Amino acid sequence: MIKQTYFFIGINGIGMSGLAEILAKKGHCVMGSDISESLNTDYFNALGIRVFNAQEEKNVEHSDWVVVVSSAIKQDNQELIKAKTLGCQIIKRGTLLSSIGKTFDERIAVIGTHGKTTTTSLIIRIFSELSPSPSYFVGGHLPGQSHVGLDSKQTFITELDESDGSFLEFSPSNTIITNIEHDHVDFYQTKKDVVDAFITFVDQTIENGGECVINIDDPLSEKIYKQHANSDMFLTYAIENKHAKVRAENIEYTWQGTSFKLMINDNTIEDVTLNLFGRHNIYNALSAISLAISKGILLKHILVALKTFSGVKRRLELKYTSNNIMLFDDYAHHPTEILTTLEGIYKSHPKHRIITIFQPHRYSRLTNLFDEFSKSFIRSNEIIVLPVFAAGETSNGYKTSKDLATSICGNSGNVTYCDAFEVAYERLTDMVQSNDIIILMGAGNVTAMSKSVINIIKQAG
Repeated sequence: MIKQTYFFIGINGIGMSGLAEILAKKGHCVMGSDISESLNTDYFNALGIRVFNAQEEKNVEHSDWVVVVSSAIKQDNQELIKAKTLGCQIIKRGTLLSSIGKTFDERIAVIGTHGKTTTTSLIIRIFSELSPSPSYFVGGHLPGQSHVGLDSKQTFITELDESDGSFLEFSPSNTIITNIEHDHVDFYQTKKDVVDAFITFVDQTIENGGECVINIDDPLSEKIYKQHANSDMFLTYAIENKHAKVRAENIEYTWQGTSFKLMINDNTIEDVTLNLFGRHNIYNALSAISLAISKGILLKHILVALKTFSGVKRRLELKYTSNNIMLFDDYAHHPTEILTTLEGIYKSHPKHRIITIFQPHRYSRLTNLFDEFSKSFIRSNEIIVLPVFAAGETSNGYKTSKDLATSICGNSGNVTYCDAFEVAYERLTDMVQSNDIIILMGAGNVTAMSKSVINIIKQAG
């Protein structure tokens, strides 16, 4: 990539900050802005990245700058308007990630509606057993290491977000498809639109001489596999589907995580142990194992990596435990994610009461998947619903958190609507007791409740 000046509008998010770090480490001049109260200025200063805590037109100075925007940036943003006036090149986050990826010979992409971050992190952990470690980009915070790495000039591992279609600009040499659902309804009008986009990505992979690792327990993924003219270019994995090449059998759920027998071509290969909860994480592990095997990585390296992988922050992250009460923090913001997360906790801790504090993310998502949301908390004994984290949307014409609470109640759920964090703290204080599991859940700022909830747990003793 030619050395340039990059300006990130909304630089503090996990995706934008990671790309900014990669560019800074590659020797580009990088700047940015963010109005978030959690702006991590120390992190950016250490990388030599100048950041502004206000988004004003004076921050964008020259026409030869490349301005990077995420889908959350509105068209009336003052910096974006100034960039357009100056004639700056303006690119999406996904476009920039694709450009970075194309500088590597081997480009491993993880796509799908759910499980991308954990799956990508598992692959990174496996490949890190080798030398040199891979270069990578992941959309989550990894314990003890950065969410981006540039150790290899050959191999780049990344997850790709399909939300705005820009993932199709990536040129993959290998692909994992975790699952496919009709999410991001603001961009994909129909389920067919989503599936067509994934088919295009598969075609690109095969045209590049690569292989697609695909979950054939997932109905839409299985359909793509069965109908594709080059089905021999797929490596299948599953739990239920006995036709998959890589499978899990004899699954056990414990208070420490999960374990299973790894099956390849119907042969029992080895016992696998994960420090992760839930059936969904077994799928994530199977996809990573399949990809690693296809790359010729020895099983002993794969098993060590899986056993020592401690998870990703905000993916069923254990934040605190005391007085026989546990606090988890989870990013789930889609009905399927909520169901699988709660089911995973329930299976490993069947004798505990589960309290879920849920913050819906985007009015549009809540409205379009309203019925599914209202039925997704069946494994939670108590539910506290917070106001919607709007992410720039307005509530006009949409369902609200009050509506969701009413609907959950209609499905026999024990639910309380709380219109502020402070009200939720009061409700939690009244109900929490020994043997409880509390889960903070959502893609917004619900994670900020952790400190206060920990204090409530301490006082419960």
